[in-house]
This record gives sequence, C-alpha cells and structure tokens, in this order.
Amino acid sequence: MRLALDTKQRMGLSPGLRQSVEVLQMDSQELGQYVDRLSEENPLIEVQYLLGGSRVKSGKSSQHLLQYAASPRHNLQDHLLSQLSLLTLPTTERIIAAYLIGCLDNNGYFAEQVEEIAAGLGVGCQDIEAGLRCVQSLEPYGVGARNLQECLVLQLEHSGRMTPLLRMLIERHLEQLGGNQLVRVAKELKTPLKSIQESCNVIKSLNPRPGNTFDNGESTVYIVPDVFIMQKNGFYEAAVHPLSCPQITLAENYRRLFSLSGDEETRRYLREKNEQASWIMKCIEDRKATLCSVAGAILKLQRSFFERGQDYLVPLTLGRIAEELVLHESTVSRAIRGKYVQCVWGTFELKYFFPSGIAGEDTDWTPDALKRIIRDLIEGEDKRAAYSDRRIAELLLEQGAVISRRTVAKYRESMLIASAPGRREYPI
Repeated sequence: MRLALDTKQRMGLSPGLRQSVEVLQMDSQELGQYVDRLSEENPLIEVQYLLGGSRVKSGKSSQHLLQYAASPRHNLQDHLLSQLSLLTLPTTERIIAAYLIGCLDNNGYFAEQVEEIAAGLGVGCQDIEAGLRCVQSLEPYGVGARNLQECLVLQLEHSGRMTPLLRMLIERHLEQLGGNQLVRVAKELKTPLKSIQESCNVIKSLNPRPGNTFDNGESTVYIVPDVFIMQKNGFYEAAVHPLSCPQITLAENYRRLFSLSGDEETRRYLREKNEQASWIMKCIEDRKATLCSVAGAILKLQRSFFERGQDYLVPLTLGRIAEELVLHESTVSRAIRGKYVQCVWGTFELKYFFPSGIAGEDTDWTPDALKRIIRDLIEGEDKRAAYSDRRIAELLLEQGAVISRRTVAKYRESMLIASAPGRREYPI
C-alpha cells in the first residue's frame, strides 16, 4: 500500500491585510460606524471630521446632519444640492450650506439655532449666516426661512414683487390678515382698503410651506458623497470629500500615560492599542489614496461626461481602470463599492460610470449617447424629407458609431419618436 501526499500551497490574508481590504470596501456610512466602534473599544482613538480647516468630533449630532440625500426619490435636499453644486463658492461656505440643507424640515424651514450649529462645527456664527443666505437663494424660494414671515419675504424679494406695504403687512399685521381684519388694518395704516385687499391677495398667492411639494418620505436613503469633482483653473480635479473620510487621531492624555506609567501590563495594553490605532490610520489613508486614484482615472476616461453631461458617457470596464492604475481588478471593484461622486451634474454612484456597450454591435457608444445623437439628427432633419432608420444608421456611421438599422428603430421607438412617414411634413 502506497501513501501519496498531496501538498498544496495556500495563500491567506493576514488579519491586518484583511482589515485593510475591508476598510477599502466600506462605504462612508459603514466606515463611520466602524471607526466609532473602534473608538469605543480603544481609548487612544479619537474620531474627527474635517470641515473647512476645523475638526468636528464624531457624534450623532454632527455626523448624521452632515449627510447628503442621494436617493432616487425626488426630495427637497436633492433639489437644493443639485443647485448648490452649480454655484461658485468657497469650499467652506459650500460645505456649510450643504450641512444646513440637511437641517431643513419637510416644509423647507430652518428651525435650528445658529449659535448651536456654529459651536458644533467649530466655526463662527457669521459663517453659518453666510451659508444660510446661500441656501435661501435657492429654489423653491422661501426655503431656509426661520419663520413664516421670513419665508414670505424671501419669496417676494426673489420674485421682484416686494413693496413697502407688503413688507409692513407681513412683518406687523400677518395675524390680522389671517383673521380677515382688513378694515382694521386699513384704518391703522391709513391706507385704502382696496390696496390692503390687493396686497392680501398677493400674500395669499405665496407658498407658506415651500418644501412640501417634494417627497420627504421616511424611506429616503442618506449617504455622504465620497468624492467630489471640481473645476479649477480650467482643469477638473477629483478629491475625496472631507465629510466622508474620518480623521483618526491619538488621544494625548493616553499617550502621556504611556510615557509616565511604570506598570508593564499597562504599557503592554497601551502599546497594543497604539499599534491598532496606527494601523487603522494607515488603512484609512490607503483607502483615501486608492479612492482618489480610481476617481481620477474615471475622470480621465469619462471626461466628456463631466464636461458635457450624461449623454456623453462612454463604455468603461473595471479592467480598463485597473490597467490605467496598475491595480488588480478586484481592488477597483472594492474601491467603487457603495461609493458616490458629486459633480456639477448631480450625485452618482461610482458604478454608474461603468456602462456596457451595445450587445452585438461594433461601437464604443453607450445606448444613452446614441439615443441623444438620434434625437439630435431627427430634430435637425428636413421634415419634408425625414430620415429613414437606414439613413440615420448611415449618418451614425459617419460619426464612428456602427449600429444596425434595427437598433436605430429600437432606440427611436423607445423615445416615442415616429418613423419617417409619421414625421414627414407636406408643403401646403
């Protein structure tokens, strides 16, 4: 009887490397919860978030209010943030404005205390006021108001309809108008009743709850964009969002205890906790660097999207990014998992930037891009000689897109555009 030994070389990740992989794969919410748990277990770890040069300690009162709505549902926060992304603002003011947007209630009102928020963020009250003025400049007008009077005034000022009489009625006589005491108000102001009535009708036409037209259901999902794309001096840059990446620091009092303690068991305990803290700090920095590199590669390979919009997205694979960065494809996959990017066009999940091409077609165009070109061709055609699907396919070929007539017909029909005979116009 002969025994055969089968030896196999097995590879496994060390606990430290496994932790590094797990941190890379975490989205911002998971990472925040993870480091918060570590800080509870490890007295040396302090968790902070960077805000305009100031450090904000982690906690429910600060972390969760610093979140951006990126839900497929159309809500007030989405609407306001999309406008905010189009404004040219200092970074600190932009971040504070986004913070304040997250503080608005379902009606669009700002019910928080400026002093408390300023203290929590470690900035001045004037910085909060500047951010609030920025929010109040967004549509629907009236959002960011601290009370009904301010809400109505904002709407009138933005629409250019404000008059001295309207301002006085809103600021001093709103309750009387609500009680329909128009004659009394006219006598008090020595103003014709007709003018009071007309002004009252203007006030009634305003929306006292500017945020209530948006979906603010409890099922809304909140996330913090991990990366933002900004344009600087004519160039686009990708940077990790400061609110998505916690800053780990070592508690100074425990570090002093390590240097002063003569107890070996205490020193060993502190040494282990210090090594754990140092390693997690490295893991987070590595995650930040990898995420920034991947976002930069996406920016480079999807540049037309960031410059011109969603219709200009091109097919992209994880392998192409891995090749660009000399990384393993699995690393890229982990880096984009659950991560979001904020740019001038809105907030998108990173996997959005990896669309497939068209099955069975020899083209580097995405379906959305081809639909845009087909729509543009049809809009620009001579309606007396509308393009056939075959002619559209030929025109696409001239632009480098090789697709069949049948694919053109499928995309045209998906856009509810009639065929050539249905679009043709006849001279009268």
